[in-house]
Amino acid sequence: MIKVTDSFYVSSQISEEHINYFKEQGFNLVICNRPNGEESGQTDFELIEASCKKAEIDFVNLPMIPGSLSTELITETKVLIDKNVKTLAYCRTGTRCINIWACANAIDSDVDETIELATDAGYDLDHLRPLLVELNSTSS
Repeated sequence: MIKVTDSFYVSSQISEEHINYFKEQGFNLVICNRPNGEESGQTDFELIEASCKKAEIDFVNLPMIPGSLSTELITETKVLIDKNVKTLAYCRTGTRCINIWACANAIDSDVDETIELATDAGYDLDHLRPLLVELNSTSS
């Protein structure tokens, strides 16, 4: 689990056994950015969703197939991050989550700051700069 902001964290694949820990850490929302069935042994989102429900943590399934970042996915993520609750987003490695977050965050935040936050979290997103600038300029 990697902290991006005080309220947004990314992670590689999680399992239902992790949910009580996330509850103890004060998470209010778990976002799944990974489609079921990408690899054998992967925990299906339904199992994680059921564990979140038991732990009274909100769960949202927003899967992204690698290479298919959509406007709808960015918009839905923006709505979720604007709730400003402690959120964990997960996928296979965390990379999709940070890319989606950066696109959503750049809509109304400084692009350089968005890239810097991702860099501080260990992700080089400079390749996304043109897209982030476009997202930011269309929201103005």
